[in-house]
This record gives sequence, C-alpha cells and structure tokens, in this order.
Amino acid sequence: MNILYLDSSTEACTAGVAVGDQVVTDFEIAPRGHAQLLLPMAESLLERTGVGFDELDLIGFGRGPGSFTGVRIATAMAQGIAMARDLPLAGVSSLDCLALGAWHRYVQGGGTADAEIAVAIDARMGEIYRAVYRVGAGGTLVVVEDEAVTEPTFPPRKDASLPLVVAGSGFGRYPEMAESDSVALHAPDALPHAEEALELLRRTSADDWMSADKAVPHYLRDNVAKVAT
Repeated sequence: MNILYLDSSTEACTAGVAVGDQVVTDFEIAPRGHAQLLLPMAESLLERTGVGFDELDLIGFGRGPGSFTGVRIATAMAQGIAMARDLPLAGVSSLDCLALGAWHRYVQGGGTADAEIAVAIDARMGEIYRAVYRVGAGGTLVVVEDEAVTEPTFPPRKDASLPLVVAGSGFGRYPEMAESDSVALHAPDALPHAEEALELLRRTSADDWMSADKAVPHYLRDNVAKVAT
C-alpha cells in the first residue's frame, strides 16, 4: 500500500510517504510556514520514492487537535489531493502520534515496554489538549484517558506503579505537570512526526477510511474560533 501523510497541527510541518516497506519522512519547525512548505515537502518525498500522486492508495492527514489554522491547512490539502484522484482519506490524532513517538524514544533508551504515556499539547488560554495511553501487544496504543481539552492537569493515575512517560508542548508550558517521582521520560519538546503517523496508518483497514467530503478537523473545542492561530 502506498500512503502519503500530511500534518501541520502544531508548530511542526511534517510529511511522509510509505511505499511497501520503504518509509521516507520530512520534518521542519515552521510555525508560520505550513501553507508554503507542506505540498513541496510531499512532492519531494514522492519523487524520492519514485511514486506519483496517481499511484497512491491512501492519503493520511493530521486531524488535530492542535493549531486551528494548522489543522485546517493539512486537512484541506489532503482533501484536495484525494478529490483530484478519487482517493480515500484517514485522519490521525496528533496525540496518538505524540504517544507512539514518546514510547519509541523510551524503549530505545532502555525502558521497559510496559509504561503509561501522558501527552499534552499547549492549547493556549490556560488549557491543554491531553490524553493518556498504554501500549499493548505489537505496539498498539490502548487509550486510558480519552482526548480532552482541559486545564493543565491530569486525572489521578489508574496504575501508579507503572513508569510514566510524558511528552508534548503542554509539559513545556506547564512543567509542574511532570513533577512526579514516577516520570521515567520527560520530553516537553516532542512534536507529532510523520514516521509514527505512517505506522498508525498502516494498521488501519478500509473500514477506517473516509471519502474526501467526510474528512474534518478534530478541534476538541466547541468554539474553534477562539483558538485560531
């Protein structure tokens, strides 16, 4: 399966292409340059893999939560590509990406596979986008606390004996959330990356895909206008 992924839900602009077992990605911090960077980034990655837009099977996009403008850019760009070529779409949660990336970093650093992963993106206005996970068999994410927009706090842990991995800009903005003896990995600079998104997309089935007209951003806030950036 040939997949193209686009994401600009945070200050990072990231894209990736998966062709069989080959995965190529790009990543750049560009808070104000998403609209200019994302499509050329995708075109360059496709050229590197030797695959054209017409040879793609699926378009993935970063559905949020995150920057109101950034989420719209990636969603609209993915919709345009999909509509022009009659391709299905699949949205990927920015919090899922953060969690999987943090878990990879933790395990690569020698951590045990079993851990609790708390992720938070700074939502501004004194709030965070947050979620909590564990990782199941084969590296699948198991949701412990659903995505939510809240004040910068997390609910009490369900299993405080597990090592705690924390990641995302929410912890950079509110470092007191990571003040716990059980924190095994603290990654306040972590951002969603296309590599994890493609891993998640490869696990989807056609039942998880949607037509271009069904692709919508996932803002979490009801009044999205107040978080426009």
